[in-house]
Amino acid sequence: MTQMPLRFWDRNKHMSWLKANLAARRIQNDPSTLLHLRRHLDAWRDDPGDALTIRVWDDILAQGADAVVQRITALDEDGELARDTMPPGIVLDEAEIVACIAERRRQEVLGLVVYGSDS
Repeated sequence: MTQMPLRFWDRNKHMSWLKANLAARRIQNDPSTLLHLRRHLDAWRDDPGDALTIRVWDDILAQGADAVVQRITALDEDGELARDTMPPGIVLDEAEIVACIAERRRQEVLGLVVYGSDS
């Protein structure tokens, strides 16, 4: 059985998803990690430019850690919106970034991912 490739608009969206998967593992291992996201979100409340992020993330965080994990790793429009608006707070170290880059390249070489309108 052939696996359908992952589809992303570009390499940056793919990288965002890979990093979100690492963040999701951290959240699963320690749900209090979400407190960092909440602090950043709370600091932005007075800035109207952050209204979308606040609305999206208030909703996601209200659903709990499992919902956050599911949303940020989802391969649909809701997942992409969550990743695009995700407040800072879960910092990946250099080794984790290098691992994401290596995984992105591995998936590209094996044809497990396509970008844009590639078929």
